[in-house]
Amino acid sequence: MRVLVIGAAGNLGRRLLTRGLAHGHELTAFVRSRERLEKMWGSALPEGLRVTEGDVFDEEALASAMRGHDVVVNAAGTVTEGERFEQLFRTVIAAAEKNLSPPRRLWMLAGAAVLSIPHAGRTGIGLPGVPGIYRSHEVNWRLLENSATDWTLVCPGPMVAEANWQPRTDLRVSFDTVPYEVGPWARWAPPVALSLMMKHRLPELIVSYDDVAELIMANLTEAPFSRRRIGLALPIGERGRKDDWTPGERSQSV
Repeated sequence: MRVLVIGAAGNLGRRLLTRGLAHGHELTAFVRSRERLEKMWGSALPEGLRVTEGDVFDEEALASAMRGHDVVVNAAGTVTEGERFEQLFRTVIAAAEKNLSPPRRLWMLAGAAVLSIPHAGRTGIGLPGVPGIYRSHEVNWRLLENSATDWTLVCPGPMVAEANWQPRTDLRVSFDTVPYEVGPWARWAPPVALSLMMKHRLPELIVSYDDVAELIMANLTEAPFSRRRIGLALPIGERGRKDDWTPGERSQSV
């Protein structure tokens, strides 16, 4: 596939390039600075990787970069930036609607709180203890639903860097709901109980940047992912850890 990766110099973006090349895709990295990408890469950029410089909030620059690609994957933006994060979604969606050929395949990112809780009839957005900044993620989901794109919204928990990462085949993957079992009790549970449950289960959602990149690059056009929110969790019994992360704050992991 011909794939444009927006925000390719970031923590997830660089892994998307690595996994995309491993799957044999033709990649274009859309970045603000080629020099920064080269510095973050730590060595010469892979042969065959195209690089286009531009501002993700510049719809014309995005439009030019998108033309001729089959899929756009957006890893740009900071999920804690609220209205700015919403504006990023609007700009990317608008450019995709005008410049990608049907079905206008688009992959975007959001937090796990935007996933639905089985039996509860709601997402985690607005629950006690869930930072209000994540309301923007629900806004972005609705923007995608109302768009003319064939979108997938990947909703991982906190992501971590792994030095010796190997592809995993045992991760739990969910469609539209949290990726762990929630019993019928949730139908009658008060919001504070749902919030405590999600907080307790959060370590199960701590996956690597590489795991998320692999999920995307291995399933770029797979039908089950079309117009769905995707959750990821470690195998049952495993719990991850991220020391430098607080909900609603930007991570420092590289």
